[in-house]
Amino acid sequence: MADVIQLLPDSVANQIAAGEVVQRPASVVKELMENSIDAGAARIQVILKNAGKAFVQVIDDGKGMSPRDARMAFERHATSKISSAQDLFNIRTMGFRGEALASIASVAEVELRTRREEDELGTYLFIADSELRGQENVNCPRGANMLVKNLFYNVPARRKFLKSDSTELRNVTNEFLRVALTAPQIAFTLVNNGNEIYNLPVSGLRQRIVNAFGKGMNAKLLSVSCETGFVSVNGFVCVPQHARKTYGEQYFFVNNRFMKHNYFHKAVVEAYSGLIGADMIPSYFLYFTVDPSVIDVNIHPTKTEIKFQDEGSIFQILLACVKEALGKFNVSPSIDFDTEGKVDFVVPDSPGLPRMPRIGVNPGYNPFNYASSISKDDSDFERPAAPRPREVAARKSVPSDWEALFSGLEEKAADTQTVIPEMRADAALEGNAAFVQMRGRYIVTPVHSGLMFIDQKRAHERVLFERYMDRLARQQVSGQKSLFPETLELSAEDFILVKDILPDLAVLGFELGEFGKNCYAVYSTPADLSHAHGRETLMSLIEHYKNTEGSIRDKMKERVALSLAQAAALDYNQTLDRQEMSDLFDSLFACQYPNYTADGKNIIHILTNEDVAQWFK
Repeated sequence: MADVIQLLPDSVANQIAAGEVVQRPASVVKELMENSIDAGAARIQVILKNAGKAFVQVIDDGKGMSPRDARMAFERHATSKISSAQDLFNIRTMGFRGEALASIASVAEVELRTRREEDELGTYLFIADSELRGQENVNCPRGANMLVKNLFYNVPARRKFLKSDSTELRNVTNEFLRVALTAPQIAFTLVNNGNEIYNLPVSGLRQRIVNAFGKGMNAKLLSVSCETGFVSVNGFVCVPQHARKTYGEQYFFVNNRFMKHNYFHKAVVEAYSGLIGADMIPSYFLYFTVDPSVIDVNIHPTKTEIKFQDEGSIFQILLACVKEALGKFNVSPSIDFDTEGKVDFVVPDSPGLPRMPRIGVNPGYNPFNYASSISKDDSDFERPAAPRPREVAARKSVPSDWEALFSGLEEKAADTQTVIPEMRADAALEGNAAFVQMRGRYIVTPVHSGLMFIDQKRAHERVLFERYMDRLARQQVSGQKSLFPETLELSAEDFILVKDILPDLAVLGFELGEFGKNCYAVYSTPADLSHAHGRETLMSLIEHYKNTEGSIRDKMKERVALSLAQAAALDYNQTLDRQEMSDLFDSLFACQYPNYTADGKNIIHILTNEDVAQWFK
């Protein structure tokens, strides 16, 4: 039987490695930016065409390479970072395994221009399909200029799995920020199809975050600083009001390398316990500094998952320092009183002078009819005197007079009491259903099987959702113009996302126009929304689409209709009269799916007669 095991050619081995290292244009951007940082660059430019699918160009002013080093850099496992296995446990640089350039060159066409400071001429290389196709001396500035063209041109199956330009561009901006946030001492720019997306000058860490995520971020950052003999934690967390329902601004870095760590994320979330909802995610930018020997950065091909020696201790340290940051800036409440059943004091809309209460009296009434006929001498109580017949008769009439005074009060009190309508099981069937609002949250009404409880906010959401879906199907959502358009300042990633869905937003009644860099002016909002709710709904839509796998147009109408319904629905603690409750009840049961909201939450619960009977056994 013939031998069956054979060595793979270098080109095939490189493509297999590329499957782990190079997944999309964002992977190329990450690897080339990290190489530029390791080369000591002070300025790094990233230039894209078609979100990197046409080409990715990274230009730096670092040390550059000699002709031999330029060729060797594209060989498998060729690196200047390590020389022995022991060096793997003392890694302080970004790229070290020597796979990135070899993997990129196996699935793309690569051009490199590089020169060292001491060299008069630089080196030009052209490599495609892992083969050196050309080399010559050229005149070029110091540093490196790497151009990666036609990614996956020789692997069509991989290329067809690339997403739309907007999705790939969002992936690139994610990787760009992960690298740029580790090096505020380096200037970074990102350009796509001639449009500048980011221009981050040299700055401090706080200013780098503000430049990357917008001016509004500055007021939301709380400083974190903790130094221990084992680990130091520095950076910023955001105020609880900035927490969102989706991931997006959660950044951990260890020794200036971005990492993902679910266990440490739980520590941060636990520190916010009681300050944000259970479904909210806080934003943070936290930097760990540890001895490289206590971590392993080589457990994942993209080096984003890192193993720590003593994660439990770091968890407690992280929890304590984030809590300290929140408490230091008076974010954490000092005392948490139980407010259930508290009295609500309503402040009048327009202050005015209080009116004197008016009391109706009968000036002619006197329970002691003899008082007006008593002389001054008769009223002298220092001199005891025997009661006169007239006085005795007056005193005898006192009980009957008091009875006359209070007669009828019981009947009047009974008339003014709030009477809860009798809930009969057949009332709903007769068309005279009784509705009671419970705790400003539930509508209660009798049915044949017992009592029906309806969540008023969720019920209104379901009614509005189906109404919006119907309008979207008929393209009939109207917009309400704003006299003074509000500006919406976004991060570059969110700005790109909104640009991609502008036509769909227009169908819903939103009219937006670009208003400066990474900023939109909101000219109109759906007529059913207030202007303030319109902005909140836009931000909610952006949160829905962030980190969405696949095409963001999938279930576009459902998500938009849900966001609009949630923003426009009546809130809890809003008092409803009986007619309003009846109208909401009728609208709910006219819906196609009255039992659940569009996101699967219960709207209705029935307390059965059998359940009630069990209470009195």
